[in-house]
Amino acid sequence: MRSAKRVGLSPSDQSDGRSTTVATQSVGVEAQAAEIRRLSRPFWATVLIGAVSLLVFVAFLTRSLDRNSVEQSQQVFRALLTDRMGRLETVVLEYGYWDSAVENLVRDLNLQWVEETFVDYLQENLQVEALHVLDGDNRPKLQIVDDAIAEFDLSQYESGLVPLLTKAREGNAFTAPEPVSGLIGDLTDLSMAGAIVLTTYDDVDIRTDHVLVFVQPLDSNELAALSEKYGLPNLRLSSSMPTYWQGGFELSTIDGTELGYLIWDPALPGIRLLPLMAIGVLLVFICTLLTARLYVHRATAIVRDLAEAKHEAERSKELLAEQARRDFLTKLGNRRFLDEKMAELEAQEVSADYALLYLDLDGFKQINDEHGHEMGDLVLQHVAKSLRAFAGDDDAVVRIGGDEFVVVFSKADKERINELGRTIIEHLSEPMQLNDVACKFGASIGIAFATQPAELLRQADVALYAAKRRGRGQMTVYTDELLELKGS
Repeated sequence: MRSAKRVGLSPSDQSDGRSTTVATQSVGVEAQAAEIRRLSRPFWATVLIGAVSLLVFVAFLTRSLDRNSVEQSQQVFRALLTDRMGRLETVVLEYGYWDSAVENLVRDLNLQWVEETFVDYLQENLQVEALHVLDGDNRPKLQIVDDAIAEFDLSQYESGLVPLLTKAREGNAFTAPEPVSGLIGDLTDLSMAGAIVLTTYDDVDIRTDHVLVFVQPLDSNELAALSEKYGLPNLRLSSSMPTYWQGGFELSTIDGTELGYLIWDPALPGIRLLPLMAIGVLLVFICTLLTARLYVHRATAIVRDLAEAKHEAERSKELLAEQARRDFLTKLGNRRFLDEKMAELEAQEVSADYALLYLDLDGFKQINDEHGHEMGDLVLQHVAKSLRAFAGDDDAVVRIGGDEFVVVFSKADKERINELGRTIIEHLSEPMQLNDVACKFGASIGIAFATQPAELLRQADVALYAAKRRGRGQMTVYTDELLELKGS
């Protein structure tokens, strides 16, 4: 038999086969890797574009949030400064337009009266640190600083004081004085000041050449109190302009002389959010969808918080504006409110009849002199409460200063208004107890009816003058004959 012959590969052939197989497998792996890289390019490009877009959006959003926070804090500061200046004007008007002030500060300096009226009363009740009375040559006649009569170097107020006094003295002897306010001093000793010409008002306005000045320093303690109350962190004076991320307010005197800046470091929600945003960017690379959901949720919360903060700022601004139109003691409207009310009546296109009641208290000065201004304040609050109770819901009740009140009626019902005037006089003439003290006072009333709102206050003043001449507890309705009587 023929023997069988074994057929097989030589060692060299086996080696070549293994090399071919390894090479083939390597080519396949590289091809798969290349395909994976090719397919993943759009994904990574999308992730990269999304991350860059997110970074850009985060930068824009944080910048917008922080800048909006700065602007809102500036609006709050403007409103509070306007409110502080308005309060100073209100206080200086009450004490500058007063017979007793002229009698005891201008005609004869009565230090006992000064002690009883101002000392220990400025800071506690009026929140005023200093009082100055300057004569016609701007020389100090009386100075009260830190609740004590003392000498004071007015050169500290050099910047702004003289323009403030000049502005206060504008007008002539026949014009009623207007209170003015402004900043005086410099950055090392800055103060808010209100000034008015001392004037009588009992029978006829008589302007003097003396000016009453109330001063409230803007020192570190005051700035710290404002910072805490109104949320203005690190409120301070500076000669340099605020940076982009700081809140700032340019300070100048009443004549426009630049003094410097008030700056503060408002809360910057954008900067506070940066760590969270960085985590968000990192999460985008880990899970794009999850990061997007988290970011949208967080952005929605931020927008909501921002809207609420803006709404709160607007409410605060409206509250400050309303306070500027209200008398701080009686909560009635003040002279500014009355001016706005009369302007509204003037602007009405439909002609109508208008009525105004002008009330002045009798014996109020005696209550102040015998029992002090605290009792006088209680009397004024009682009168205000009574007038609100007697007046209609649509009638405007105003305290225009001192012990003078005005009621502007929505309808010129002569019978009702005359009856109301008599009722008010009868009610206020009744003896009463305030803090266990028996008080006796009364009221005189002048009433005017007119078709022109601009004439109401003047005519009611003439009628009140006539009522005062007739004696206490009288009511007079304006007629043209009364005007001739006052002129005589």
